[in-house]
Amino acid sequence: MDFLRFLFSKKFLRHFLFAIGISLVLIWIVMKSLSWYTKHNDYIIVPDYRGMYFTDVKSNPENSNYQFKVIDSIFEVDKPKGAVLSQDPFPGSKVKKNRMVYLTITSLVPEKTNMPELRDLTLRQAQSMLESSGLKLGRLLYIKSFDEDAVQNQLYKGRTIKAGTELDKGSVISLQVGMGAKAAEEMIDSVGMDSINK
Repeated sequence: MDFLRFLFSKKFLRHFLFAIGISLVLIWIVMKSLSWYTKHNDYIIVPDYRGMYFTDVKSNPENSNYQFKVIDSIFEVDKPKGAVLSQDPFPGSKVKKNRMVYLTITSLVPEKTNMPELRDLTLRQAQSMLESSGLKLGRLLYIKSFDEDAVQNQLYKGRTIKAGTELDKGSVISLQVGMGAKAAEEMIDSVGMDSINK
């Protein structure tokens, strides 16, 4: 009975409320200290680096709040060497200062491939083989040949190139293609043999 009377006494209630007040103040101080220590809500926005050269990104003083690491390089024929293809975190992300930004860039050194043998293949087959080898089809030069639409010769920078020759991916290959016996005869009839042989 005395214990219950003590629990509801003014003295106990005053000490109890005082203890709660002290606890709340201590919790508030701890939370504020943690927020200051961890820099809570102190964010910066990650820019969009895609399409920019990695050397420019790294040397720009405006990017001093970030650290950069290249995690992969991919060969892309139509993209400039050393350009940023993707980034993590994504553009617009909120991050803390000195956050590491991981970049994927285009390869500075082009990948190599071997020249396939295209002679005697149809133009469609030759084009498919060029694409699968990472090469590009350049000019089509039609020449006299009974073998219509068949590749007669393969050229790189104007010179015949042998199968197996190592090239950079994305190199342009021109093809000499037969125009067929009938087309050759019609051309000879219309412009003359001398013009065809030039």
